[in-house]
Amino acid sequence: MACAMGLGANPARALAPRVPFGAAVQVDHFEADADYRALIERECDLLMPSNELKFGLLRPTRPEFWFDPADRMVNWARSRGMMSRGHAFVWWSTNPPWLEAIRDPADAERVLVEHIERVAEHYRGRLGSWDVVNEVIANDPREPGGPLRDTWWRRRLGARHISLAFRTAMRADPSAKLVINDYDLEFEGPRYDARRAEILHLVRQLQDEGLRVDMVGLQAHLYSHIKVDREALARFGRDLKALGVGLLASELDVIDFQVRGDADAIDAAAERSVSDFLDGLFAGQRPYAVITWGISDRYTWVPDAMPRSDGQPNRPLPFDAALRPKPWYVTLRQKLATG
Repeated sequence: MACAMGLGANPARALAPRVPFGAAVQVDHFEADADYRALIERECDLLMPSNELKFGLLRPTRPEFWFDPADRMVNWARSRGMMSRGHAFVWWSTNPPWLEAIRDPADAERVLVEHIERVAEHYRGRLGSWDVVNEVIANDPREPGGPLRDTWWRRRLGARHISLAFRTAMRADPSAKLVINDYDLEFEGPRYDARRAEILHLVRQLQDEGLRVDMVGLQAHLYSHIKVDREALARFGRDLKALGVGLLASELDVIDFQVRGDADAIDAAAERSVSDFLDGLFAGQRPYAVITWGISDRYTWVPDAMPRSDGQPNRPLPFDAALRPKPWYVTLRQKLATG
């Protein structure tokens, strides 16, 4: 069930769906826009800092840990009976220059262990889960150099940086659920089959080392023009469940730059994609949570990365720029309540 402790007088949250709904948001938007913040408080069971706990933003220099921006969001959520989670200890991007200047593997290992220990200790008891590693599978594991992504961490420490991160996180916060988070795990085609297979292989490897993997995070940046493979996604969920590993949708939004038509056409395509994704997700196992990457089109990364060519605004999130719900949000809420 969604978090029921400390709900205070908010009757809407007392009736929260069995599967929690959450949003990952940036602190500047969260704090500057009162209407946006009110939407989050009204609709969400979980609030996740989207960027504030990434390595480079949290540690601009080696001695510094800028906890305050994430603290403000996490403490706000907890004061309202909402859950929160951490994203992410290890990612290939946002590494600060001081980190990438390190050449000695022993020093790189010290930094990684120190970072996870210090950050996990700071948030112990306040974050229910952590993305321990984010996007470690190669974009196409079938290509030379795969199956793991070529990253600074891999070049310094080899593949063992993944097990090192999990081992350290297990020790630093034993109560937090530990997650492998990755993208393109829900679509139809050989590349996506290979990515799902590599995630399963990585989970088994870590388990064989005696390490705990509690969940796999499906980023679920859905493309309206790419078919969701409901059967393969359901099978993936069942395979993880057989290993004792859960699932969550960690960064859901819909990328619509190849959908022609007006806002209604864009939203209809988004609803089909989201519905197919949820059907496959729930058919495999009940997810820990469904989290959108943002909550309103007012603030989203999609127009910067994949803008539409027809002049229409991108519409990737469950609420539009005027903070009005879209049809796919109704579909999502129904699935969370009954799936």
